[in-house]
Amino acid sequence: MDNVTCRAETVCKVRGITLNYSGKQLMNFDVIKDMILWKGGSEPTVSVLTERKIKRKRKVVGTEAIVTEPEGKMYIISFIKRRRLGENTFVTFGYK
Repeated sequence: MDNVTCRAETVCKVRGITLNYSGKQLMNFDVIKDMILWKGGSEPTVSVLTERKIKRKRKVVGTEAIVTEPEGKMYIISFIKRRRLGENTFVTFGYK
């Protein structure tokens, strides 16, 4: 008989941002939840800096070099397919 453990685990995935140890400290479920439930004021953003990101750089047409350089990304909640009404309710564009 298999031992089944009942552990709750949360996995956070953010498109376009590398979630290494320092990135996970800045971007986690609670931060994203607070950004979605934001009420008024300036729009919340999170800046994530990756100190050593491996990239391909094009030197001359046809030649590429692999370099390691810092990279900064800014995360902001955007509602492309819906519009936000008061008290965190959302409707699709065109809804009357």
